[in-house]
Amino acid sequence: MSMIEEVISGTAQLLDVRTREEWQGGHAEHALHVPVEDILRGEIGKFVSSKKIYVYCRSGGRAGAATAYLQDQDFQAENIGGLNDWLRAGGTLAAS
Repeated sequence: MSMIEEVISGTAQLLDVRTREEWQGGHAEHALHVPVEDILRGEIGKFVSSKKIYVYCRSGGRAGAATAYLQDQDFQAENIGGLNDWLRAGGTLAAS
C-alpha cells in the first residue's frame, strides 16, 4: 500500500508541522496540523501510537526535527519532506 493509500484509508496519519499561517495558505488533504514547536514541547496527544505518522513541512527541515522527536517517543514516524513532495507522490490539497 502506498503512503497516499495508507493516509486515505486511515491506517497512517499525515502531520503538517508548519506554522498556522502556512497551514492556512494551503495544506494536504487528510493532514493534522501541529506546529513543530508544539511537537517539541510534547503536544503529541492527537496521534495514535499504533499508526505510522508521515510528517511534512515546507522543505523537510522542521519535519526532520519533529520526526526525530516522535521516534524518540516510540512513534513510527517518517519525514516525507515538504508539501510539494506530498503532491508529487500523488497527494492532494484540502479543499478551501
